[in-house]
Amino acid sequence: MVMTVAVQLAKRKALRSMRQISSTRSLSSQQQDEYDYLVIGAGSGGMASSRRAASYPNTRVAVVEKARLGGTCVNVGCVPKKIMYLAADMNHMLHRDAFHYGFETQDGKRIGENVSFHWNKLKERRDAYVLRLNGIYERNLANSKVDLLQGTAAFNAQGNVEVDGKEVKAKNILIAVGGKPLIPDIPGKEHCIDSDGFFELEVLPKKVAVVGAGYIAVELAGVLNGLGSDTTIFCRKHGVLRTQ
Repeated sequence: MVMTVAVQLAKRKALRSMRQISSTRSLSSQQQDEYDYLVIGAGSGGMASSRRAASYPNTRVAVVEKARLGGTCVNVGCVPKKIMYLAADMNHMLHRDAFHYGFETQDGKRIGENVSFHWNKLKERRDAYVLRLNGIYERNLANSKVDLLQGTAAFNAQGNVEVDGKEVKAKNILIAVGGKPLIPDIPGKEHCIDSDGFFELEVLPKKVAVVGAGYIAVELAGVLNGLGSDTTIFCRKHGVLRTQ
């Protein structure tokens, strides 16, 4: 009798354990299909928000990005712009300032007279630096246990997100996709580029017209002029940096 009761108790205990295991697997499967927090866009805001959310216990987080990680600042903003600015400033120092501080060639000439500038080499090394930062951002996501979903996000009729056609469910969704400049519908607009296009230039243009006088326009105009382009700024009012 005692043996029979013991066997029955063992069977019940094993059954409870199997139910618990089954429940855990079911929950795990459900978790794999649904995130607690989904971020669309891996720019500065999206990266920071996703990593902060993932720092909380038992929180599954994913970020969707179709391009390079880091957004404007890393890829087509602060970081590459500062590299270009430093190059322009260095060009100015070599050709003008260095001589006044006692730096000159062996035959007494300005250092800049014997120095050649190669735009393509600057772009190649600048892009390599940015690519390294992209890798760091990707490792930061992995270290923070944030899933990276490469692709384009869109909402379907059910209100869920699809990434390149594959549905991704999430309890909370943050849209952090940034924005794009509005190019006026004017004749010749097909020949224009925006600030993103500046960082794609393969050669240094001989002449440049910069339409606008905000801080981005002034910065890029200064870089182009400092590296040798004949640069003109077109502004609506009497001065640059009107409201900055």
